[in-house]
Amino acid sequence: MDLLSRFDFFNPEVMRNPYPYFAEMREKAPIHYDAKLQAHVLSRYEDVSFVLKNHALFSSTKIRVAGKLQEERATVQELASVSNLVTTDPPVHTRMRGLVSRSFTPKQIQAMEPRVRELSRELVTQMTARPEFDFMEALASPLPVTIIAEMLGVDASRRHDFKRWSDTLIHAGNAALQTGKTPEVVERSAREMLTYMMEVAEARRREPRGDLISLLVQETDGVAALTPQEVNSFTVLLLIAGNETTTNLLGNALHALIRHPEAYEWLRSDPSPAACAAVAEETLRYDSPVIGLMRRTTQEVEVSGGKLPADSTVMVLLAAANHDPRKFPDPERFDPRRDTNGLMSFGHGIHFCLGAPLTRVEAPVALQELMERAPRLGFAPRQPAAIDYGSSFFLRGPRSLWLQKN
Repeated sequence: MDLLSRFDFFNPEVMRNPYPYFAEMREKAPIHYDAKLQAHVLSRYEDVSFVLKNHALFSSTKIRVAGKLQEERATVQELASVSNLVTTDPPVHTRMRGLVSRSFTPKQIQAMEPRVRELSRELVTQMTARPEFDFMEALASPLPVTIIAEMLGVDASRRHDFKRWSDTLIHAGNAALQTGKTPEVVERSAREMLTYMMEVAEARRREPRGDLISLLVQETDGVAALTPQEVNSFTVLLLIAGNETTTNLLGNALHALIRHPEAYEWLRSDPSPAACAAVAEETLRYDSPVIGLMRRTTQEVEVSGGKLPADSTVMVLLAAANHDPRKFPDPERFDPRRDTNGLMSFGHGIHFCLGAPLTRVEAPVALQELMERAPRLGFAPRQPAAIDYGSSFFLRGPRSLWLQKN
């Protein structure tokens, strides 16, 4: 039986290592129809790039997953009715991105590097004082969620709540797809987050503080402010996209380094900012924290594998595109010295991930602080041989990663 006949995004075997399946898909079924998602899945680099560059042909609005619109799957109706950067096209997308991008300029993100380093050093010191530790819980998760909380101007001490809300909302979609029902814990988390964020948005509207939420709820330079509900929607996006991306990237990086001793030794020999950045970029390519994105065709479109019908759901596999040998020779080899220019992990075109510059500051800094204090890490005895990647069909990273100093 070939791999494609066994392919299922929700199969634990596929979750553990989807790349052999993606390789077969690229060669034998460049347009693969996934019956469970009711979506055409594209896996070749040229097709993924074409889709993401052409937002007029491939819309980000009114996308059906398993035959249902996003708002029909909503955990809480108030969350569903609000547009955000991911689910809009121009001109709405242009307005929202213009408003929020002022907080994500390269200069502003780079100015955060000292705070990222300070927090990374603190977390690494605490983590490596223990004989063994869950790397995800001790560093990979708290670093980005704390930085995002501080940027937004929300109480960083509630980072466990933010992480819980983020995890719950991510897995809500999978639960709804597999059971057709939304678990009560998801409803409760969504309402908690909505209530909290709307209170913060209203408080910042009355008394701005100079943080990101204050910026979003004030009219500036003739650009209309976001409503409290839009602020909540944008915060969900930041928590999931900005937060989970860095968390998964760090987890995938440590996993890849430990599994590839030659690359790990190369980094140990020169743990410079450039080398740490190179490891982060190769990890983004080799084991992308985001597996894929959804789009909807606005008309019949031809791609390399054939034709896509009008008004159909398309899933572009960023992780498969990053392993296309037509773009990246010998793609199954983890090599921080390779040219990763053109990787698809942050998307492409007008929807290129707003938080990419922040992730590209956080991950290399965290890796460098880790190399200075614990240059030799290995799996702890309690770490299972098979990594648990959770149940998300669009995000990929270890749920836990138990390590120890060697």
